[in-house]
Amino acid sequence: MKKSQSNCQGVFLWLNVVSGFLIGWSVAKSDEPLILQIDEEQPPFTIIGDINAGLPPGHTTSSFFIHETDGTGMSSDLIIDETTGIIKTAKVLDHESRDKYKFVAVNWGGDAVEVVIIVNDINDNSPVFPSKQMKLNVPEQTPVGTRFRLDSAIDADGGQFSTQGYLIKDGNVGQAFRLETKKLAETLDLELVVNSPLDREKRSTYTLVIEAFDGGTPRRTSQMILDVSILDVNDNAPRFNQTRYYTMISESLQPGSNILQVFATDTDEGNNGVVIYEINRRQSDPDQYFAIDSKTGVIKLNKGLDYEMKKVHELVVQARDNATHPEVTTAFVTVQVKDYNDNQPTLTIIFLSEDGSPHISEGAQPGEFVARISVSDPDYGEYAKVNVSLDGGDGKFGLTTKDNIIYLICVDQMLDREEQDTYQLSVTATDSGTPPLRAESTFTIHVTDVNDNPPVFDLSGYRQSIPEVLYPGSFVLQVTARDKDEGSNGEIVYSITGSTNSHSEWFTIDQTTGVITTAANLDYETDPVPKLVVTATDRGNPPMFSSATVTIAIQDVNDNEPMFSRNFYNTSIKEHLPMGTCFLQV
Repeated sequence: MKKSQSNCQGVFLWLNVVSGFLIGWSVAKSDEPLILQIDEEQPPFTIIGDINAGLPPGHTTSSFFIHETDGTGMSSDLIIDETTGIIKTAKVLDHESRDKYKFVAVNWGGDAVEVVIIVNDINDNSPVFPSKQMKLNVPEQTPVGTRFRLDSAIDADGGQFSTQGYLIKDGNVGQAFRLETKKLAETLDLELVVNSPLDREKRSTYTLVIEAFDGGTPRRTSQMILDVSILDVNDNAPRFNQTRYYTMISESLQPGSNILQVFATDTDEGNNGVVIYEINRRQSDPDQYFAIDSKTGVIKLNKGLDYEMKKVHELVVQARDNATHPEVTTAFVTVQVKDYNDNQPTLTIIFLSEDGSPHISEGAQPGEFVARISVSDPDYGEYAKVNVSLDGGDGKFGLTTKDNIIYLICVDQMLDREEQDTYQLSVTATDSGTPPLRAESTFTIHVTDVNDNPPVFDLSGYRQSIPEVLYPGSFVLQVTARDKDEGSNGEIVYSITGSTNSHSEWFTIDQTTGVITTAANLDYETDPVPKLVVTATDRGNPPMFSSATVTIAIQDVNDNEPMFSRNFYNTSIKEHLPMGTCFLQV
């Protein structure tokens, strides 16, 4: 009984000693911890190491007391032989679940060993995308370089075994896209970058196979399917199957009858590709003789026609899509009215200026077109042959044709608006009937100005005399130049561009009126006759200019006191000189 009690007291004493070492860190503790390493995924009962390796040299033990901190998982994951000090795995260790174990072992001799077991990571996990398939909508015409954030692949491994990069494995037709990554914290963010211009009408979808890979050897990978849909933008206008349509109808045709059908297509999709037809009433058919079906493009007669009132109807037909900001295309429809009782030629004149008005620049060269004339006659056979002639214009204009249907009025001689700014022309079309019938159109061609005349001064040189005592701002004289051109080409700006000396700063000129005034005090003694070079410049592009000389005679005033050449004079004379003898000059 005493022996048992003695043993219990010994154990109790030993525990107290150990506890003292653990709490106060006995001087027998090793300076450095015993660091053991093992790769994750090793089978159970794999030997990790021996606690004895952490004892001071020459120290051995036959028993250890192990101090474990709560929550370290050591009791469930490790097997520690307290007699031998051998440490083994109790199960397969996982670096991603726990990468380190720490505990303190104390032997009977009071030696304490801090043991650190590091579970090394191995490449046992592949990068994993959040989903196997992802959809992305990208509008066509998206600027090259635009980025779209994609779901990144997560790899449970760390370090080099984590996700290291991405690549497009398949489906990147025409290298339309590229991938870029950005390192943020522990993840490698993924972005899809537009690499080349996108056109939905050429390709509307891309199925990209995106692969993520880690840094293992061999590396582990996973893939995600990215379905990229190219969204339509309204980048295509409707296109007619022909730019001009032509038909001939009888004036007896009843309202509601079909005349012809125009047709246009739009390669966009949805509302962007829906074609709506309409007649441009501002440019054609203001009296609404015709109507068009907005969906089918069928043109119908809306009300009765009168051949004697109008023989040819030129319709401007528009096809627009149904987008929020629609694209519009125009086609021309020529409707010729046939009269079986009274057939005569018809003339349609289209002036080829930018705004469609009858004018031509005076700078037009011979051969430049002024107007286009369409000639038609509803008769057939020999009677349909039409002769077109041009009268008026003082020989400045001519007429040319290649097919006797389309005629062109062109410039025949150089024009000068300053000599003549309008010409009366008359175009006559005469058929081959007996007696012949004719159609005639008379119009006025206006010649527009070009900047071909420089300003011209009324005088080549001006002269003015002014007193020296004029105050700054006083009137000196006014120069005047005239320009034969009109508009901005004839607007004149005056300036002083130089002088024959360095005193042009004495004067200034009003750029609009040409009035020259003094800008500073004048000094006759410095320059009695300053000369200015005055330039008149028009506002044409490029501008033209001319110059005139202005001579200004300054009248002297008594504004200076006499000045002796010396402040002190000294001389000597002989006595007895006769009167009148000069002995000094000042």
